[in-house]
Amino acid sequence: MTQIGHKHWEAFNAVLHVGSFTQAARLLRTSQPSISRLLKELQERLGFALFTRADGRNWPTAEALALHDEVERSFVGLERIAERAAQIKEQRVEQLRIVSMPALAHQFLPAALARFLEEHRGVAAALQVQRSETIASWVSTRQFDIGFAMLPMEKPGVDIELFDPAIGVCVMLPDHPLAARDIITPRDLHGLAFVGKGRDSFAHLPLQRALDDAGSIPDIRVDTPIAAVACELVANGVGVTITDRYTASAFTSRGLIWRRFEPDVPYNFGVLFPSHSQRTELVEAFMHFLRGQSLNCRPS
Repeated sequence: MTQIGHKHWEAFNAVLHVGSFTQAARLLRTSQPSISRLLKELQERLGFALFTRADGRNWPTAEALALHDEVERSFVGLERIAERAAQIKEQRVEQLRIVSMPALAHQFLPAALARFLEEHRGVAAALQVQRSETIASWVSTRQFDIGFAMLPMEKPGVDIELFDPAIGVCVMLPDHPLAARDIITPRDLHGLAFVGKGRDSFAHLPLQRALDDAGSIPDIRVDTPIAAVACELVANGVGVTITDRYTASAFTSRGLIWRRFEPDVPYNFGVLFPSHSQRTELVEAFMHFLRGQSLNCRPS
């Protein structure tokens, strides 16, 4: 029986991400029949199906999704080896390994990291984007030096600090009636078209509590826990939303504006470090730099 090798997992990972054997083959610079053969061998060896075909796309099965985190973790490790080899070849001896939730990785971290690297020419960096639960696992196993995730969170092997409460703001188009106000309150949202946070999101409970206390019931047109998706909906005319100021700042280029929202809805962005491991001078220097940069995003 065929032994499972790196190429089998590479094909699996590619199809899972792009949803197409043809696109996966293009991504891996191989042929579509080769991808099909590798996945057929992998499924035969595992004893269960990995993908089903529907609406012109290959959808992962529940078993494939259960495998995905472990495969993704393995590929991150391989990428780190390749990156480290390239750095050694280029005589770069220091590397900053960061994993972040999307809200900070959308605009804030790339911009801050670029400025930091400009001042630290001998440093290389890796920036990975993941959901908060996975971030804690990756930091605890020391695959990354720094992680950014939403709090509260408890995870063995991780030291957790508050990076920024990231108090929520109200995001809207410039011609919205609320744009004339300096401060938005829950009562202002009563009956208005609104993009909700989704009941599974960290910010849902404090926002819902503020609305309930004021007797305010917004007209929720769409519910989504993903801040960037909420702002994209607002940019396309679907009412207003409450989101963190980092995501709000990233969408000013899409023509959105934001106003203070009271009472405070904290998002509580945390920073995670591996426990029982002394932080390097590079990590300390980056965090000192980053905390200064975060002040630039505060609402006026």
